[in-house]
Amino acid sequence: MILIIVTGMPGAGSSTVIKKGLQLRTAERSEGIEFIPKNYGDIMFETAREKGLVEKRDELRKLPGEKQREIQMLACNKIAEWRESMNLIIDTHCTIKTPSGYLPGLPEYVLRELNPDQFVLIEASPDEIFERRSKDKTRERDVEDKTSIEEHQFMNRAMSMAYACLTGASVKIIENHDGALDKAAAAFFELMKMLSKS
Repeated sequence: MILIIVTGMPGAGSSTVIKKGLQLRTAERSEGIEFIPKNYGDIMFETAREKGLVEKRDELRKLPGEKQREIQMLACNKIAEWRESMNLIIDTHCTIKTPSGYLPGLPEYVLRELNPDQFVLIEASPDEIFERRSKDKTRERDVEDKTSIEEHQFMNRAMSMAYACLTGASVKIIENHDGALDKAAAAFFELMKMLSKS
């Protein structure tokens, strides 16, 4: 089955582009394009909560590194199992910014297990991301200025290509600018159609 990994830093709109792209699939009644969306962070949170390690999702990144890796691998195993019977879209972070620097959202041992077919990087301008984050009161996000957002997006691009080198999968960048969600969703939908035919 097909596995698409979609990444984008908080505020880029990766979840929104996925949702809208899947709505286009439904509206067009496209045969043979059945993808199930899953969020890696949600799977990790559910796993960590079952183990009594966290109560809120934003507490995940504050767990000790060893615990985060353990939870990450348990979530990875679930995804690999689902992939045997369904086409998946996994929404996750390409990199995670920590006090000690950037961590890969998908370390080599996770990529080896998942073996994705396609990477998609959703981007927006630093100004757009900053404004979107300012308006989002549903999450407890660390504050980043526009220069830091620009650096983070650069690291996401570099890491995406490293992931591609490890897996042989392609990287597609889709821009999700304010007022242009339909265009971004259409590009994602076309990619789903192309992959489902291959």
